[in-house]
Amino acid sequence: MFSRALWRTVKLLLTKPAFILLLHLLLPFIAESGTLEVEVRESEIWLIADGLPRQLTHDGKYKVGALLSPSKNRIAYTEQCTGECRPSVVILDLEGHRVKSIQPRHEMVPPIEPCASIISIAWVGDSAIAAECHVTPSASEYIETDISTGKNIHDLVGLGFTPSPDGKRVAHVGWIMHFAPPYAQSYYLQVDHTIIYPLPKGMKPVEQVDLTEAPEVVRKEGPTYKGIHEFGEISWSPDSRHIALMDCPYDWTPNTPESLSAADGKESGRRCSLAIVSTAGEVAIFPLNGSSLRDLSEARMSWKNPRQLSLEVKGIDRLFKIQ
Repeated sequence: MFSRALWRTVKLLLTKPAFILLLHLLLPFIAESGTLEVEVRESEIWLIADGLPRQLTHDGKYKVGALLSPSKNRIAYTEQCTGECRPSVVILDLEGHRVKSIQPRHEMVPPIEPCASIISIAWVGDSAIAAECHVTPSASEYIETDISTGKNIHDLVGLGFTPSPDGKRVAHVGWIMHFAPPYAQSYYLQVDHTIIYPLPKGMKPVEQVDLTEAPEVVRKEGPTYKGIHEFGEISWSPDSRHIALMDCPYDWTPNTPESLSAADGKESGRRCSLAIVSTAGEVAIFPLNGSSLRDLSEARMSWKNPRQLSLEVKGIDRLFKIQ
């Protein structure tokens, strides 16, 4: 709709103030019909509207992770700092005006205070911002904040946080201990605070209270711990009712009863499957025999519809259906 040649012509014909005014008036139309992008350049936020860049901030503060909102009418970024201060998530409008500044607050992991290290941010719809905050090398805290009220909508601990398409729930790997032997770091899947997979036979999904440990599914046979789960990508179905993931459980035999690290033992028997889990805890398992762990780490999942999922491994598509 708005070619670069047209922009150059308009810019030559108009004075700078008039051109900026015209740009402000046309931004909503560009967002709908043209290209609108945002970048961090030398610690400042730049808006690129149909190829034409414009600097929005001039404060020199260190910024990372600039993102347009889904409706492309606001920008969020992380404003880092040094010393005693804590990082903030800043919301701008498309003219560069600061709409809101948020400091995501830990509520699951004490003490209750703004997080000291923001790993990444994401928009959840147009009204909320999710920040992943560092806790340990084995766990992060996902803090989703309502922009208008500043209150936490979700506060979760674990890894692989994946909001549902409808924005109401978050699937993730539950928290695991750091500096622990493999059998104590077996992955488990949660939806918000509810553990849904894997569970002992006959057990229904269970609510995790505070940071209690998950139900035990790893079994010990002689010196070997069997069925230690490790997940890959997490993917929601379009209707937000099922979650697909790569699950590659394995066995581990410690070198001595006192062994506390994976390196001080031997892994064996790894076998991978595609697991599709409903939010009610119903599970469909599809073995993926003949594919190496490396192949599966590069596989791509995509839902064709709420009941069918495609898995591409080394350029070959396989279609999986759930009843």
